[in-house]
Amino acid sequence: MEIKTKHKKFNSFTDLYSFMIDSHLEEISVTMKYPDGTKSSGIMPIDMVLSFTSIEQIKTLDKELKELSTKYNEDLAKVREIAENCNELNYFEDEDGEIQAQLDAIEASNELKQAVTELVNEKLHG
Repeated sequence: MEIKTKHKKFNSFTDLYSFMIDSHLEEISVTMKYPDGTKSSGIMPIDMVLSFTSIEQIKTLDKELKELSTKYNEDLAKVREIAENCNELNYFEDEDGEIQAQLDAIEASNELKQAVTELVNEKLHG
């Protein structure tokens, strides 16, 4: 996927987020071009860019998440969802408890949630 702004092109939301931080931007107008050739345009607030950055980071842990999925006999999509929520807790102030509530609502063992939390914190925030 390619992300374009009036300023430049970005290959990832992580790069776009860094640009927004460096430029002190709260939102940015982007056009995203997908691998199938389709495009979408709109204004993205920095929190949305950060959420996509978080998802990109989780993809770097895919091998480890697959191993945990197998070890705990749990669906990989559910393990990724746990990881995404854990990663967002490291970025966003969860004053209203919304992210934690989403994490708590995922039907999985506490042992799996703990293992995923430790993996995310060690690999992405350690």
